[in-house]
Amino acid sequence: MNLVRWQTAVDFLVLAVAFYILLGWARSARALRIALGVVGLHALALLARQFDLIITSWLLDFLAILAVLLLLLVFQPELRRFFMGLDSVFRSFPLARPVPLQHHREIATACFELAANYVGALIVIVQKDSVAELLEGGVSLGAEISSKLLKAIFQKDSPLHDGAVIVERDRISKANAVLPLTHRPDVPLLFGTRHRAAMGLAERCDALVVAVSEERGHVSLIKGKAIYQVETPAELAAAFEGDLSRERATAVTRIRRILTTNIGLKLGALGLALLIWSMSFLASGTTIRTISVPIEFRNVPGGMEIAQQSVDTIEIQVRGSPWIMDSVNLGNRIAQFNLGNLGPGWHQLTLVPATLDLPPGLVVDHSTPSKVSVRLTKAGTAGRG
Repeated sequence: MNLVRWQTAVDFLVLAVAFYILLGWARSARALRIALGVVGLHALALLARQFDLIITSWLLDFLAILAVLLLLLVFQPELRRFFMGLDSVFRSFPLARPVPLQHHREIATACFELAANYVGALIVIVQKDSVAELLEGGVSLGAEISSKLLKAIFQKDSPLHDGAVIVERDRISKANAVLPLTHRPDVPLLFGTRHRAAMGLAERCDALVVAVSEERGHVSLIKGKAIYQVETPAELAAAFEGDLSRERATAVTRIRRILTTNIGLKLGALGLALLIWSMSFLASGTTIRTISVPIEFRNVPGGMEIAQQSVDTIEIQVRGSPWIMDSVNLGNRIAQFNLGNLGPGWHQLTLVPATLDLPPGLVVDHSTPSKVSVRLTKAGTAGRG
C-alpha cells in the first residue's frame, strides 16, 4: 500500500484540523464528553463494518446522529458564537480599521473622570469579532468619540446611562446596550452586575471591555477571562494600544502562536484523527472488485522508443471496503510503469501498489498478467529485425 500519496496526507491533515476545531469548541462549550462520545460511536461503527456487523453499525451510526442532534439543540448559543468567530476570521483579511490613538485617549480620559465622580460606566471596544449577536436592545448613535459625550451618556439623569456603550472603529455605534452576564463561579464578591456583564461579553469574543465602578471609583479592563485593574488614563490608553499591537503581529509570530498554543488539544486531535483514519483505511476489506486498467509507460529514456509490449491492459482484482470503492473512481485508474534508466531489449515489469496509485484501504489481490513485458529500441529502429 502506498502511504505517501499527497492525497493521503491532505486527508489526514483535514481530519486532524476538523477534530481540533471540534474539540476546541466542545471544551469552550463544556460539551467535550458529548463530542468525544460522537467520535467514539463513529469509531465503533467503523469497527463493526470491518466485521460485517451491519445492524450493529447502523445502530451505532444512528446513536451518533442522535448525539449530534443533541449538540445542535442544547448548545445553540455556543454554536452561534462559534460561527460568529469564523465570520470574524474571514472578515479579518484585510483587518478592520482600528480605533485611532486619539480616541483611545478620549475613552481613557472619560473613564477616569467618571470614576473620580463615582459614576458607573461600561464601554465595549469592538475588535475583530462581531458583537451584534451578543447584544440586546441599545440605541443606535453613530456619533464621533469624545470624552464629553461619553461622560454625558453615563450621567445618572441621562436616559442612556444604563447598559453599555459600543465603540466600533472610530464611532460610538450604540448606547444603552445590554450585555450577557458571565456564568463563571469565581466572580469576585465585590463585582456587581456591571462587572458581570463586562466579563460575560469579554469571555465570548475578543472585545475590550472597560467597567467603571460607581461604589469604589475603580477602572477595570476585561479581556477574555483576564481582569486588569488600571490606575491612570495613560495606562488604560496604553493597554488599548498594546492590544492592537498584538493584533498586528507579523505572519511569523502568528504561525508560531498557532503551533505552540493548545498543545494538548492538538495532540488529542491528532490521536483521534489517527484512530479514525486507521480504522477507516488500514483494516483489510471484504469486497473484491475486478477492473480493467490501461497501461502507461513513463520516463522513456531519451533516444529510445517502445517497439513491443506484451499487453495493452491488465485485469486487476481490488480488495477493500465497499464504501471506499464507491468513493473512489476506479474507472480512471492507470497502470503506470517507470522505464527510466532501462536500456535496449526486453524488460519484465512487475505490478506493485504504487503502479496503480491506489488510495489507502484498497489493495491488489491478483492481476492478470502479473508481469508486463516491453521491448525498447533506439528511436527509428523499431521496424528493423
